Amino acid sequence: MVQLKYFGDSRDYFKYDLIRTVFERLSLRHYVFIPMLTEHREDKEGRKPPANRGDKSQELLAFIKGCGSKSLAHWERWLAPYVQSYSTITPVDRTFFSDTGRDAYWQQFRPLIQKENALVFVDPDTGLQTGGPRYLEEMGREKYILNAELQLLMEVIDPSSVLMVYQHLQNDKRKHVHDVEKKLAQVRGVNAAPVLACAYREDDLAFLFASRRQSLHDETFRILGHYHACSTHPLKSLHG
Repeated sequence: MVQLKYFGDSRDYFKYDLIRTVFERLSLRHYVFIPMLTEHREDKEGRKPPANRGDKSQELLAFIKGCGSKSLAHWERWLAPYVQSYSTITPVDRTFFSDTGRDAYWQQFRPLIQKENALVFVDPDTGLQTGGPRYLEEMGREKYILNAELQLLMEVIDPSSVLMVYQHLQNDKRKHVHDVEKKLAQVRGVNAAPVLACAYREDDLAFLFASRRQSLHDETFRILGHYHACSTHPLKSLHG
């Protein structure tokens, strides 16, 4: 959930531990960050502090605790040892995503999405489009990647790159596995060209990975399988 008030929380810890693992084990060398940062709002979401159960990077935990401020710019420093380049739009903490400014926002990022050999990480508040028009309006359209935008991403992304998308799940834990499978079907059905997709989930948070090259998909799925095997989280699932 990308608002600055959530910087360094438990979801960030999971998120950037997984991203680090991808770069350590996958052949990708460049990172493109599309934060979909929304402006501060008052809500019932609480900040959950990160904690290491022994399955994630202690170095990352120390990094988060030592940042001293809430800024998305810190992540460039964290990923510097693992990537050849780090690309986003600046100023990263003041480039906000809104429903009325969608077209202009994606236009800014389009050249970055086309980068070769990159992990293109899109980090919306909630995830992929869910429900009908009334539901989206009630929940806040700015929290979602619309299907047309997902289609654009898969059309524009270079075949040598992988798209990674944050996906927050509903509160009912019994439905999490089904929900992830449903989101993967949504990714695979986004356009006529074949889209290969897999995912990894812990608790109410999943990350979807999409690519157009079989070798990249297979490599990504193997890495997620390794991460799944190493995780001590009691609520986890691998999808592919």
